[in-house]
Amino acid sequence: MSKIKKIIHDNEEKYIRFLAKLVAFDTSVIRHGEDGQEAKAQEWLAKYLENLGCEIEMFEPDNEKLKEYPGYNAGHSYVNRPNLIATYKGSSGGKTLVLNGHVDTMPSGDLARWKYNPWEMTEEDGKLYGLGTDDMKGGLASAILALQTVIESGYQPRGNIIIQSVVDEEGGGNGSLSCIVERGCNADGVIIAEGTNMEVFPVNRGCWLGEIQVDGKPIHASLKGFGESAIEKMVKIMYSLDELEKKWMTTKRNPLLAPPTFNYGYIQGGVAASTVADHCILKFEVDYFPSEIDKFGCWHKVDKQDVRQEVEDHILAMAKGDPWMKDHLPKITWFQDCSPFETDTSHPLVQQLADVAEEVTGKRVINGMSAGCDARHFTNVAHVPTVVCGPGICHNAHVYNEYLSKQQYFEAIETFANMIMEWTN
Repeated sequence: MSKIKKIIHDNEEKYIRFLAKLVAFDTSVIRHGEDGQEAKAQEWLAKYLENLGCEIEMFEPDNEKLKEYPGYNAGHSYVNRPNLIATYKGSSGGKTLVLNGHVDTMPSGDLARWKYNPWEMTEEDGKLYGLGTDDMKGGLASAILALQTVIESGYQPRGNIIIQSVVDEEGGGNGSLSCIVERGCNADGVIIAEGTNMEVFPVNRGCWLGEIQVDGKPIHASLKGFGESAIEKMVKIMYSLDELEKKWMTTKRNPLLAPPTFNYGYIQGGVAASTVADHCILKFEVDYFPSEIDKFGCWHKVDKQDVRQEVEDHILAMAKGDPWMKDHLPKITWFQDCSPFETDTSHPLVQQLADVAEEVTGKRVINGMSAGCDARHFTNVAHVPTVVCGPGICHNAHVYNEYLSKQQYFEAIETFANMIMEWTN
């Protein structure tokens, strides 16, 4: 048994208690990140990391400094919502590694639908149940405990190890953006410890979140033929976007990623069952590739503005063929931009982490991430090679009875510890 593996084995109960303590803090976002309650958890983590010998910085994101950057989400308050950056100094001459995780979670939802109290982590059949265990307090805890394990092993890194515990990832990622813009990112590689089943993700899909508004012509339901239902017009738009999605699925390719898709997440319209709907609002998400193979077999970067324009053109072209909508065109607005990220699969960060993960887990998988995450800020703003790799799976995120595999939690600690030693040497 290696020294790192033995330290983890001897401290399993302590490491479980650490995660349980982190889960016990309610750090759920309010109104999708417009506000939050991360402060107490961040203060506890800061003290813990300071005791490990880290230099500590805590600061509240400054909207004025962030608003000019791509991917910024406006309207969020950061009073008592500090970011935490903890730096463990190397002896000099080695590469610096950032381990990033978000401390905020989604809200618990209906407590009656939870098997256990979401803030009292409960172990059952090798699963650690609790809000945030999968997304992503398990990943954040793994990163911190990996650093502790390396320190206790007596290893002295040559490069710096930086732990970033950020706020407001669930609200769009301003926390990580703030770390880069307000404190800089002088690193040689970044690992985002989101749940990937310990596979290495060097790429993800980007997404736009948009809203469509359609006006109708209201009238009594008994005279429906003399009105124009905004709801029925919106259904027509949705069917049209389904056709565009099918076209994309058969013409756009990226071997690491699922095809581009639309999701209709919210729809509201009309005023009463007895009245033809006078209005309808649809909120939707469109996911797209960062790069793709064209019909000639050549790779090319995808311009996110081109994606948005194609969607708008498609909707308006369909609407202009409708007798009512051609004179009452749908209004299309975009309210969130979550750009994709991409690091070349041949980069040493990707290959080295995949090798280390294989040594621990027995599998070596380089894949793509379907969801958005903070990695985009590090590649697109800081221009630092970045991958996503951590314990947990997306299927267990944003759900009732969220859980994390206990075995994978320990595997993540070992993987990150070994990567710290490999990368910073």
